Amino acid sequence: MEQLKKINKKCKYIHIGIILLGIIFICLSAFHENIWFDESYSVAIAKHSFSDIWNITGNDVHPPLYYWALHIVWMIFGNQNIAFRLFSVLAIAILGILGYTHIRKDFGEKVGILFSFLTYFLPIMCTYSQEIRMYSWSCLIITILAIYGYRLYKNIKEKETLKIQNKNLIIFGIFSIFACYIHYYALATAGLINFMILVYMIKNRKENTKILRNFIILAIIQIILYIPWLLYLKGQVAHVESGFWITIELRTFIEVLSFQFRRQLATDFSFDTNTIIRLVLALTMYGYIGYRIYKTKKEKESLLPGVLAIVLYILVILSVLIISIKIPILFARYLIVITGLYIFGLAFFISKEKIKWLQTLICVIILILGIISNVTNMMLNYDDSNMTQVKYLEENMKPEDILIYSNIGNGGVIGAFFPEHKQYFYNGQYWDVEEAYKAYGPGMEIIYNYEDILNEYHGRIWLIDSENCDLYNSFPKEGVKTIINPTEFRTKYQNYVYSFALLEKE
Repeated sequence: MEQLKKINKKCKYIHIGIILLGIIFICLSAFHENIWFDESYSVAIAKHSFSDIWNITGNDVHPPLYYWALHIVWMIFGNQNIAFRLFSVLAIAILGILGYTHIRKDFGEKVGILFSFLTYFLPIMCTYSQEIRMYSWSCLIITILAIYGYRLYKNIKEKETLKIQNKNLIIFGIFSIFACYIHYYALATAGLINFMILVYMIKNRKENTKILRNFIILAIIQIILYIPWLLYLKGQVAHVESGFWITIELRTFIEVLSFQFRRQLATDFSFDTNTIIRLVLALTMYGYIGYRIYKTKKEKESLLPGVLAIVLYILVILSVLIISIKIPILFARYLIVITGLYIFGLAFFISKEKIKWLQTLICVIILILGIISNVTNMMLNYDDSNMTQVKYLEENMKPEDILIYSNIGNGGVIGAFFPEHKQYFYNGQYWDVEEAYKAYGPGMEIIYNYEDILNEYHGRIWLIDSENCDLYNSFPKEGVKTIINPTEFRTKYQNYVYSFALLEKE
């Protein structure tokens, strides 16, 4: 007995050590000011009020909960990109801690340790834990939702007191509505979990009439709380149906299958050696999970928790794939929302492995891939090229200068760095983005022809362009002189290219 206590104590110390090292690990590449377009949208919208965020994001393609949380961060720390980024890291730090506080308690020491380890060192996590987007918090919320959904199921199965059942039901309900308001993959996952629990309760209703009644009441409350967003959801669906940037092609399926073992999605995707290696590793792990399910079943051990996690993960992907037949919404990056389920399933089945060297080998391979991913992140995130374009403008801009851009990708980034300058997005392709891009307001306005500015304005104009200089080449030159010809800047972060030209209208 005394020996067992010592072993348990040692395991706890190892677990805490993994958590501390893991949090340090995911923070190593997070202390930088760089942002790309999607992050610029988060940074820009964070400064708006809660009600404005509700209205603006209602005309975009995401729910408002994350942006509300980011607004609170903005109120505390101001317009600080590092603070916004560390807010995302915080979610994954908490996710790994759940391995100690929840997973270990519910499923044993081994599963808990492996869950924390995979949370911090799985290759994809060191990148998407840092995005100034809703992904990391969505992942945390869905994982907590799944934990309390399973606890509720166990409470009912083991005939726990109604007090304990209701406690877990309330926590489940809170995170269920959080999921609905943070990301649509989270909404789909919450819907599936709620449905699975409801089916189980109905099937066993004779012995659980009170908790079934409470669950139905909770479901009604969730629906009522979500009704205010339904009108926006309808508009967002119509917007996506009319044309969306996501496309379903071969690379989509390759990225979906190999997502967990990639550093991030490549903008210049190619079926190269790295892609093949990551895909083979990912498929091998899927095969390993299947093998462990077969072996565990043969050895008559409980499979349910791990199987439920993997089945739910696959069901979400299949549901999205079916929807994508009409509306293309299957995108590998969004899988970070349900990655907590994958991590738990993988941790669960690795813990069942009887061959110690194989267990160790899997962890070592993941650790090596995670380190390679994070070293790559550090090299890219801290490269000297990344902030040269911002420093250049800081040194050369005057307070009264205005900015014009036609490429919202790099224009939005510059706009987020210089919100105090009046800026204009030239929407020459007439995209239906006027309401959504109020996130960049009030400093940014959308124009459809240059005369809207040039007829009245006299002064200096910065053209924020990309490498092809289309904006500079097409911009009216009558009555306008060029002070600085297009000057190009290339950044390692997201491989962005900026070209700045300074004009003056007399």
